[in-house]
Parts: sequence; C-alpha cells; structure tokens
Amino acid sequence: MYKELELLSFSHIFSVILCIYLIIYLPRFIGRLSDKSQDFFKYIMLALIIFNDGIDMYKTVYIFNNPWQLGLPLHMCDFSAYSILIYLFTKIRIFFLFAFFWGISGAGFALITPDVQYGFPYFEYIQSHFGHSLILIGVSYALQIDNQRVLESDPSKILGITTILLGITYFINWFIGMGANYWYVNFKPEGDSIMNWMRSEPYHMIDIYILAVILCYLLYLIYVLFEKKTQKNA
Repeated sequence: MYKELELLSFSHIFSVILCIYLIIYLPRFIGRLSDKSQDFFKYIMLALIIFNDGIDMYKTVYIFNNPWQLGLPLHMCDFSAYSILIYLFTKIRIFFLFAFFWGISGAGFALITPDVQYGFPYFEYIQSHFGHSLILIGVSYALQIDNQRVLESDPSKILGITTILLGITYFINWFIGMGANYWYVNFKPEGDSIMNWMRSEPYHMIDIYILAVILCYLLYLIYVLFEKKTQKNA
C-alpha cells in the first residue's frame, strides 16, 4: 500500500530538491555540448513530452474508463509544455514567455503540491514530477543557454493572451461536457493544492485569476532582482 502524500515528508522534499537540481544544472551540461547534441536534446524533449501525454491519455481511457475527450493535453501545464517545445524548435519568443510565466508558476506549484493522492513511489507521483520538470528544464535552457530575457511589458502581454485562452477553455469544457475540467475552471483538483484555501466553485476562478496576476508580476520582480544580482557579481 502506498502512503498518503505528505508535503513535509522526507521523500517529497528530497524529490523536489532533486528536480530543482536537474532543472538548473542539466541545461548547463547540455549547453556545453555540440550544436548537434543540443539539437538531439530538443528531440528528446519532444519525445518525452509526447510520451508523458500518451501515458495520461492511456490512464484516462483504459485505467479510469473515462472518455478520451477528458484526456486531451489541454491543461495549463500542457500549454506550457508545448509552448516550450515550439520555442526550442522555432526560437519564437512569445512561446518562451508563455512557458516562463505559466510554466514556472504552474509546474512549480505542481512540483511542490502535486495533484495526486499518494507520495513516492506511487507512479502518478513520479509521473507528475517527471512531466512538470520537463517544462522547467526547457525554460531553464532558454534562460541559461539561449540568454532569453523578460521585459517590463511581458507580464501584461501574457495576462492578456491568457485571458483570451481562459475564455476559449471555458467553451471547450462546455462543448466536451462529461465533467471536463481543463484549467480547473469548473471545480478544484483533488489532493492538496493552493486552491484548498480558495473559495468554492465557481468563485475559485476569481481567486485564481487574482493569484495569476500576482504571480506574473512577482515572477517578473524576482527575475529583475536576480538579473541585477547576476550583473553585479559578473
């Protein structure tokens, strides 16, 4: 039997620290390799993200006996994952920005408070850490190896795009029906998460949006402070 996930357990804290180590240092290692090896890294990222989504679809349909429409890669972290993939292959900056703001905040929270019932070595726990770490590794690569930068106007730009996507996601959930809950717009996720402290549905989305605005500008502030410290120490 697996143990219930405890956020302060040794196994969970160790898992988070290990993921953070890989997020920071794996891109640095890749950056020292040849251009051909770095291109290979991009294809590995592509294969791993698609493989991870394939596992989600398999679990949804064949293990939990849900319609395939409920296993589509349409959650916020899926958008972040495919955004960083598109960036890695095209270097189009807007996709980096989307992955930066929502990848760091969404995947970061998912690492600390995964939406699973049981902790390590439960398969869904490991998969959650694996999938969300891929997003952050991609963002870390863009920052450290490609030297991407975040501008003062970027938070408002991303919030505007996200607001449009939020409306589209509401429509997708309504169109699919069957309890579709992409971006958790209809009800909160299972397991411990920051949404536990938010109001009940549907008012939780107001709280989420306010939190999204705060996180966007907080991430930008942290980025600016880190950049100034880096430049000062250079």
